[in-house]
Amino acid sequence: MTEWDEYKTIFHSLQEDILVTKTDGTIVKVSEGTGAVYDINADELMGRSVYDLEREGLFTPLATPMVVESRERVTFVQTVMDGKKLLVTGLPVFDKNGELVRVVSYSHDVTELMEIKAGMEEMSIEMERVREELSQLKKQKEEKFISKSEHMRRVLAAAYQVAGVDVNVLLLGESGVGKSELAKLIHDKSERSEGPFIEVNCGAIPESLFEAELFGYEGGSFTGATKGGRKGLVEMAANGTLFLDEVGELSLANQVKVLKLIQKKSFYKVGGRKEIHSDFRLVSATNNKLKESVDKKKFREDLYFRLNVVPITIPPLRERREDIIPLIQFFLDHFTKHYNRKRIIDREVLTELHGLKWRGNVRELINLIERLVVTSTGSVILPDDLPKAYRQIDLPYSKMNNFEESLSETLEKVEKDRLEQAKQKFHTTTRIAEVLGISQPSVVRKLKKYGIK
Repeated sequence: MTEWDEYKTIFHSLQEDILVTKTDGTIVKVSEGTGAVYDINADELMGRSVYDLEREGLFTPLATPMVVESRERVTFVQTVMDGKKLLVTGLPVFDKNGELVRVVSYSHDVTELMEIKAGMEEMSIEMERVREELSQLKKQKEEKFISKSEHMRRVLAAAYQVAGVDVNVLLLGESGVGKSELAKLIHDKSERSEGPFIEVNCGAIPESLFEAELFGYEGGSFTGATKGGRKGLVEMAANGTLFLDEVGELSLANQVKVLKLIQKKSFYKVGGRKEIHSDFRLVSATNNKLKESVDKKKFREDLYFRLNVVPITIPPLRERREDIIPLIQFFLDHFTKHYNRKRIIDREVLTELHGLKWRGNVRELINLIERLVVTSTGSVILPDDLPKAYRQIDLPYSKMNNFEESLSETLEKVEKDRLEQAKQKFHTTTRIAEVLGISQPSVVRKLKKYGIK
């Protein structure tokens, strides 16, 4: 065997994509592996120009012009006609005078690696999104806010935005929507978070005592006054947040006092002659429609504008139904831990609760869940455990009201639902049997019957 034959045999035995071109792009040598990569007979490539092959769509970009221009080793990703991706390396070959005479290129199919890389990038983006959602959910749980609904997300975004600025905020919304909690959130996220959060329920303080409660009093200023006097709520709020809840309940006389307080951030104690300054941040809340009260001359317009610098309206629960089930689960977890009672809620109960109007909003929901945890006798809260006012017995799609099926069919559906919930909650057949009050073999048999895995 001649030296050339030996060289040729070795060259082709590599079974790799090896291509040798002149500097003008003419192919002068090609391995058999190259033909397999480009799905063409290797001999058909001999003498062809790589520029012509690129125009025909066989592959792109080219190693030859890159190497000719740089006179150095280059590595890049090349796309082949069938969509495959090749990692191509081009090498310059110089003669004894240092002139570039040949370009040698070889490649490896990296299509699968590129797809994996793209998949990993997509997964990374998705994981980041999930991580952010989990972070937000954790933050919401810590702050007792659940915001699956877009409306509530906008409310929380607004609260975060104003928290860092000492601007007067007016929280609006029906009773029980969470105005006090949102006021506390604004305080906690503000630069005054280390200071006090003083809540004043304007509707609960008798009008005759309002000034003394708000501003405090000097000793002996009136009959029954504590000897030595007492600090008022405004003074106690110094360097923190003063939250005026139910501000719409203020009498016109007390509205004047609050207006002067906001304007000057100073006041006199009842019976006192020394002006006291208090640096506080003001947040107010009301379930009244203050603008209508202004129009009816029941609320001072100048005070309204002082309070209403940044209004945030919290929607009623019936307008944020995406939050109802998450709120139920959140408070169910809270009260089961608080009272040390393991409870899960039947799917039928969740369906009924989701459809309620919730006129008392989140406060009503909290009260009901606490009541159910305490009063239900079994580990699963059933429709019969609901107070009568919360039973929607006329729901057209209720399993229990479907008289088009037999009793045995209805019972099987209920049994399947119960088993599915128990399996999801307790996982092991031993624990499920204990909770449902049946034997472990019965649990295994029933799970198999209903195809529950």
